[in-house]
Amino acid sequence: MTTDPLANAVETFSAPIESVIIALGRGIADAQKALDNNSIAVQQSIDTDPVLSQYGLQATWYQFPTVNMQIKMSMSITQDNQTQSSPNVGGSQLLLSPARFRIIAQPLSASFQNQFNYDAKAATEINLTLVPVPPPRSGDQVTTPPQMTPAAAQAAALASGAPFVTTKNAQGATVDAQGNVYVIITNFNATARVWYVIQYAPSNAAIPTVVVAVDDATQTARILST
Repeated sequence: MTTDPLANAVETFSAPIESVIIALGRGIADAQKALDNNSIAVQQSIDTDPVLSQYGLQATWYQFPTVNMQIKMSMSITQDNQTQSSPNVGGSQLLLSPARFRIIAQPLSASFQNQFNYDAKAATEINLTLVPVPPPRSGDQVTTPPQMTPAAAQAAALASGAPFVTTKNAQGATVDAQGNVYVIITNFNATARVWYVIQYAPSNAAIPTVVVAVDDATQTARILST
């Protein structure tokens, strides 16, 4: 028995309507995640920059306030033999029980319309609207004060093993053997609940900046750059 390639293609590109809707929602969620990851990366680059971190700058966040989708597809109803038989209501069996029948959607490609002489005007139109809602929060993390003090965060960073320069000269400035003066900055990101301890030499850009992140809750330090 020969297999019809076109029939296989139609079968491949057919899917239950709920799967189509889930796939659309997952695609939008993946796009939102990519935008969020980009904003997080930008915010971290600001928090770890010796100059930008002093201005309290915040990364711009983008989101889809509302997503409206209008989809035209060919719909068909198929029986699901894997489910139980339809229930009885008042002694009679329901013919269109949702437990026994599923709606199958097929995309209206040019080959589909030509092969089956399908009139696109007869297609089923689905209108979907996705609206984001704020997640449940136990408290306002942004306004909650940090558990650590700037001095404690700096002490944790200095104990992390990062190559901080700690030598002081007679004037109390932090300097290295070549006489380069170092500045140390401690910033707190209230959203991420992370301290950033940064040391750099303002007069010598060739010297690498040391950046250590300290978790406010666990007080653990993580070296980001040296």
